[in-house]
Amino acid sequence: ILGRPFTAATVKGVSNYLCRRTLDELRATRTRSSADLDAILAWADHTTSGDRAELDLLGEGDPVWADVTTTTEARLGPRCPYFERCFVTIARRAAAEADLILVNHHLYFADLALRTVHPGAKVLPDHDAVIFDEAHQLEDIATDHFGLRVSSARIGGLVREARAVLSADLFTSGHDAQLGEVDRSSTTFFGEARRALSALGGDAGRVVLPPEFFTGGALRDGWFALDTALEDLGRVCDLEALPPPPDHDEDERAAARREQVAAIARRARATRDELAELAEQRQRAHVYWGESRGGAATLSAAPVSVAELVRRHVVLGSATAVFTSATLATATGFDYTRHRLGLTADEVDELAVASPFDYARQALLYVPHDLPVPSHDGLPAEVAARAAELCAITGGRAFLLFTSHRALEAASRLLAKLPYPLLRQGDAPRATLVDRFRATDGAVLLGTGSFWEGVDVPGDALSLVVIDKLPFSPHTDPLIAARGAAIAARGGDPFAELQLPQAAIALKQGFGRLIRRKDDRGIVAILDPRVVSRAYGRHLLDALPAGLPRTSSIEQARRWWRGPQPAPPPAIT
Repeated sequence: ILGRPFTAATVKGVSNYLCRRTLDELRATRTRSSADLDAILAWADHTTSGDRAELDLLGEGDPVWADVTTTTEARLGPRCPYFERCFVTIARRAAAEADLILVNHHLYFADLALRTVHPGAKVLPDHDAVIFDEAHQLEDIATDHFGLRVSSARIGGLVREARAVLSADLFTSGHDAQLGEVDRSSTTFFGEARRALSALGGDAGRVVLPPEFFTGGALRDGWFALDTALEDLGRVCDLEALPPPPDHDEDERAAARREQVAAIARRARATRDELAELAEQRQRAHVYWGESRGGAATLSAAPVSVAELVRRHVVLGSATAVFTSATLATATGFDYTRHRLGLTADEVDELAVASPFDYARQALLYVPHDLPVPSHDGLPAEVAARAAELCAITGGRAFLLFTSHRALEAASRLLAKLPYPLLRQGDAPRATLVDRFRATDGAVLLGTGSFWEGVDVPGDALSLVVIDKLPFSPHTDPLIAARGAAIAARGGDPFAELQLPQAAIALKQGFGRLIRRKDDRGIVAILDPRVVSRAYGRHLLDALPAGLPRTSSIEQARRWWRGPQPAPPPAIT
């Protein structure tokens, strides 16, 4: 398209890459065998990128990957003996030489956060412009990166790494008791946190932390004990990280070990500081919440609004910012997105481009009236049965998109006997699942949030998209509730100004999985009767492409599917 040569490079977050140092330490201390680990070790001998996306065998959250990667906090940088051969180093050097750099939003905001806290430090090279694709995600991404989160898993990872590092002959012995104390106090504290969250209704998801949350006897005592244990760990690591006497020669590996220990001390102190922030709730413009899931507890805080932060660091930054997405506008224009990102109408150029697709001919919207209104109990059996009926019309070739993992799990059970190959989110990395879907005739893929957008399956492989429920964010979520309260405080309507535009954008994203080119054809089904029975449904339907035919009859959907096929697009010369 450009008619000129250029270089491009892709950079991902540190934890996406195999760590050579961690891998060699694992080889030296490994005491057990596993098929997944054996496969990773075999792959490590020939990969040139170290990118975990190459590993089709690993599920999305497979814990074995944590054994062979590292984190931003634990990475040693130039002092690591593997630095020159490090996959992260190689990727970043390629980016420094490239004209165009491809990163995800998380890494871009991690770079912004680092530059904010440590002027002069950076993950990405300086650049003239930044183009945010899928820019409707930016508010959520920025919220993550300008907030904080402390979990039992985070502290467990810190202890595991500290134990592995401090076991080296270079260091004094006797640290097991100290590490054991961090482990025990963390278990006690987060156990008390789970009980306290449960009492607040946290079994159902996120709950707001009241200002007095940490003042309860057992929880307060648990926090004090964990704070002391982390302080002691930091002090011990600081001592072990001291350089040797000037007359003592130390090899590169020993120096790297000391840097690892110093990094553990910094992480212990950072965790203490964040726990104190969560306990004291000093930031008035933040919302504080906790959640308990799968036997683990997480305590978090985030700014209620990131508009000023995005404005300061992105809009008014040194790089020209371009925001693009198929779903930046709602039925009423760009107002919602502009407000959430801290933009004003007079400082931004806006362009809404009409779709090149003939939706009146290529797509059908099926919105039944006879299904139950969704509840929080997973997935009604009637909805699963209707999804199966729709899959029979198109012979599989379907994305079934759910608004919660609970609904996805229910669908996995209820649809287990579908006569089509069934793929489920979490069984493999997203890109691997999409590749399998494309290559498998008649496949049905079950997915939640990450499959609602950024997935491109043109052609006959995808002919049906089923949406189980209108994608409203729960009004009880602490962040949504705090943002709604801020809107109400200035006299606005939280539902109309926040939840409805969010749902419209998410619905457009889900709908957009279907028609990817001019010869695509298929059905989108919204199995939530509220889209036609409630007044706000008109706003959601108006956000979908103009001219889209609609039916509530499964028989009409069947007849439409049997109708004429769209002509293939003209060849490009």
